[in-house]
Amino acid sequence: MSDASNGFDLNWRVEETCRKAWPSLTEEVLGDWVLRFAAGHSRRANSANPLRAVTGEIGALIDAAEARYAAEDLPAIFRIPTLLAPEIETQFSARGYLPEGETITLYGDLYPMPMRRDPDVAIDAHPTDIWLTAMSDLQGHNQTRRQSYRAILAQLQVPAAFLMFRIDGAPAAMAYGALHDGLLCLESVITAKVLRGQGYASRVLGALMGWAIEQGATGVCLQVEAQNTVAQKLYRGMGLTRELYRYRYWRGAEA
Repeated sequence: MSDASNGFDLNWRVEETCRKAWPSLTEEVLGDWVLRFAAGHSRRANSANPLRAVTGEIGALIDAAEARYAAEDLPAIFRIPTLLAPEIETQFSARGYLPEGETITLYGDLYPMPMRRDPDVAIDAHPTDIWLTAMSDLQGHNQTRRQSYRAILAQLQVPAAFLMFRIDGAPAAMAYGALHDGLLCLESVITAKVLRGQGYASRVLGALMGWAIEQGATGVCLQVEAQNTVAQKLYRGMGLTRELYRYRYWRGAEA
């Protein structure tokens, strides 16, 4: 049975790929969980994540994770995918934790095809200063966010590509993608506000998928907030038509 049809195997491959595509600054494995720390930049990089299908009582794990995040002066946040049994979320609810940030994981197959280079889409193997500055400008980062975003990308340990589409020399659409275990994970997809809805992001993503196919990737995935229906339409239009699972963050009331 192929990975594309064997949902369980594919789900955890995608989980690992997405985690490697958006690394934390440091990680600590605690039993079946990985605690991620990145100075507070993004919940994904500053949360406890399951490494496999955890079941049963996890009270001791929650206590230990809370202590570690408190030591780093960070709130204890747990990222819980629907791959886990409902009993896991029930335990967080009983402790007064509240859910937030529901996110959808989308997937699509990549098929061998000739590389379709778009002459207006620049592709680099590493994030240049120009790319990093433009990305932070489009995302509206303050100085602290700029620094932490750079630090997170500096931790990438898997092959990646950083793309930019310009109009009259100015950044119009950008993204990057990372490869792991035959999968491409799309990250930081953004278009300048005044240029949205004109197909520029599709050109960037098409070039990125073409690059991934050239590298031997067979699938593409990403994680997008459930309420972001505009982005979902874009990604589904690019072939990511299969919803694998969802996840929510659970944050303690004191956090």
